[in-house]
Amino acid sequence: MTVPHEADPASTSPGRTGDAAAPAARAARPGRITALDWARGLFVVVFVSTETVLAPRPAQLVHATWGGVIAYDLIFPLFVVLSGAGLALAHRNEVPGRVTARHALVLLLAGLAYNAVTTPGPTWGTFRLTGPLQVFAVLVLVVAAAHRQVRTARGWAVTTVVAAVVLTGALRWWAAGCPAGALTPDCNPSLAIDGRLLGEHMYVQGRLGHDPEGLVAIAGAFVTAAVGVTAGHLMVRHRSSRLAPVWLLGWAAAVIGVGVVLAQWVEPMKRLWTPSFALVAAGLGVVILAVGFLLHDAPAPAWWGRVRGRLAVPLVALGRNSLLVYVGASAVHNLLLRTGDPSAAVRIGDAVSLDADPRLEFTLLSLAAWWLLALVLHARRIYVHA
Repeated sequence: MTVPHEADPASTSPGRTGDAAAPAARAARPGRITALDWARGLFVVVFVSTETVLAPRPAQLVHATWGGVIAYDLIFPLFVVLSGAGLALAHRNEVPGRVTARHALVLLLAGLAYNAVTTPGPTWGTFRLTGPLQVFAVLVLVVAAAHRQVRTARGWAVTTVVAAVVLTGALRWWAAGCPAGALTPDCNPSLAIDGRLLGEHMYVQGRLGHDPEGLVAIAGAFVTAAVGVTAGHLMVRHRSSRLAPVWLLGWAAAVIGVGVVLAQWVEPMKRLWTPSFALVAAGLGVVILAVGFLLHDAPAPAWWGRVRGRLAVPLVALGRNSLLVYVGASAVHNLLLRTGDPSAAVRIGDAVSLDADPRLEFTLLSLAAWWLLALVLHARRIYVHA
């Protein structure tokens, strides 16, 4: 998923380059990379299939309460690493600063609106200001600012590793001052920094001692996004080479390796988005991109190019409207759970269930509904993004 959406060459203004320079400028800009849309679509399938599971939810579909990593913890970071790759393409396409600012503002307002809609009886005194879309809004601005100085895959690879090492050092230093000698819900930088800045506007009013989408977590999310930005530059640079998937897999192996090393100092956890977690999760995302590139973008005979284009359509349709489905599926599911007693979600599940457990049928129905919507929008070339 791209936030903002990377520009198509045909829709990107060449700027004031002159008539002779304009064709060259357009040719230098990368077009769509099918692997990115395909990977976003795969992400959406996983997200909807896990987000819409009714209670009781399996243990692997509940976030870790503090340390360690649960399978469910990896879904949002996959979104972030794919967004980073999309941002790389957007900036290679020379997206104007005003467009970047607009994207960030739309994401911020959409995130606040989402909080208002999904919070029962919201009041300003305890209204949550942070959230996933707000994380993306900040990342859009930070990556755009960094891209003014760092414009190559090598530069972004160095930026990624340096940011991860520095953040690990900062967290390790903080942990050394804690009574237990380790980060805990009662002693961590999110409690101090986000708590002071946001107070009761934190996640669940700060009762858990941290905010998983606060400033500290955003620092870790930047590491994940930077891995994706590097991957995006690699895909553009090696697009016409059969070795492109190898470059991507090499980058994935490198960041996972660095993540494993940094885990010796600060444990992987989603709650604070520690660098070891950020790198390992992002590495898995790059592996998915490499597979998608091999299937859909690597040089291939003309006949296979036509066939694979058709095979990619179902996931590409989801991928090109992944922001809509990501926000929409979560919001609708939340509202269904809050409507009625038993909830509308449970009543729908019971209506379509083939046995006493409606969870599978409800999840399949939810996935089918959003997938159908994405296919219809794709057929009409309607794409909703920031």
